[in-house]
Amino acid sequence: MKARVLFPLILVMSLNGVGLRAVEERVPVHRTERVLASVAPEGDNPYLAFPAVLDLGEEVLVSFKHGGFHGGGAEAGLDLLRLNKRTDEVSWERGLAYAPGKTMQMGEWVRYPDGTIANWIDVQRPPGTERDGMQGVVSTDGGQSFGPLVRFGEVEDMEFGYPFGSVVEGETIWMIVMSFSHLEGGYSVIEKYPHAGPVCIIRSDNSGKSWSLVRNLTREFGDIPINESYFVRAGDGFLVVTRGYDQKVRLHRTDNVFKVQRQSSLTDQHEFIERYVGRPRLFTKEDQFYLIGRNWTGSTATADDAKADRQPRFPKAMKMCLFRVNPETLAVESYAILDNAEAANVTDAYYPAPYWLERDGETFLRVVDYKGVDRRPPEIVEFEFRWSEVR
Repeated sequence: MKARVLFPLILVMSLNGVGLRAVEERVPVHRTERVLASVAPEGDNPYLAFPAVLDLGEEVLVSFKHGGFHGGGAEAGLDLLRLNKRTDEVSWERGLAYAPGKTMQMGEWVRYPDGTIANWIDVQRPPGTERDGMQGVVSTDGGQSFGPLVRFGEVEDMEFGYPFGSVVEGETIWMIVMSFSHLEGGYSVIEKYPHAGPVCIIRSDNSGKSWSLVRNLTREFGDIPINESYFVRAGDGFLVVTRGYDQKVRLHRTDNVFKVQRQSSLTDQHEFIERYVGRPRLFTKEDQFYLIGRNWTGSTATADDAKADRQPRFPKAMKMCLFRVNPETLAVESYAILDNAEAANVTDAYYPAPYWLERDGETFLRVVDYKGVDRRPPEIVEFEFRWSEVR
């Protein structure tokens, strides 16, 4: 692994409700990148993508898709990587989750209060991307082994197809999940994507033995057309991020039962967020709030073209970015370009999954992601950054 020196800190002007203000942009000096899993591009199922991480202490579990394409195509499974924090050794276990004739698109880890570990999966029906309802694999021995594929089931006569994340406090676990129009209890939320259903919060107080529906966030947030979302605890309530089919990323502050208190569009506020932030994840560190995901910081359309709507605003280059956000103002305070500040031809990438490493008295942010360049099938990669440079 080699560290690269990229570019110095710069300031970007951003509209924050009351006018322009300087937003600090950082590009880290310490940046390493290593390939965790790769398949020969000419072989079968060369497409590795969509990692999710679960930090167990010394060991980190990484699930990821092993298939042929980003979406659609033939059946695909989920594989498992085990990362040893102390030695940096990586072991690859095939077939964490597989079912004939199905596509395991993306898994999301959940650790229940009783110690059970589950990986709930967005299961699709090839050759298309129609959802089959959430299914998953469960471990009762701390992640050493996993059982067969099981269905998540309905929650108050509603079935969900895509898990995004969870928050656990004491005996309570909340999950943010998405339904689809063809699943039980689902309905279409946007004409352009008739299969897309509402994003909801569900809750369990008995380690997943039963669930209740807490809030339909799509309706609560004003019937906005949203899909990939995430949330974290923020004081007495929660902070939620949503990616919209309308190409916008939004922050929403809610109370403890997910009633909205205020919300804003980061896309409208900040010129360095060209449209949505892909597969957004929120996390907290040292009482600060952070958003990580795929971002575009520029457009191929000229300003005059964009104003006249003469052509779509296609992005110049996708990047992996980390944003420090304010849970009160719902605005970005600073951001770091974690990968592709040089605007290389990254053609498929960036569903980042972070975890932490302490080494020689210093804190490092590690991010497991997928990345394909020049239209080659993507690999599973891991980045490392000094937290002091990007926080």
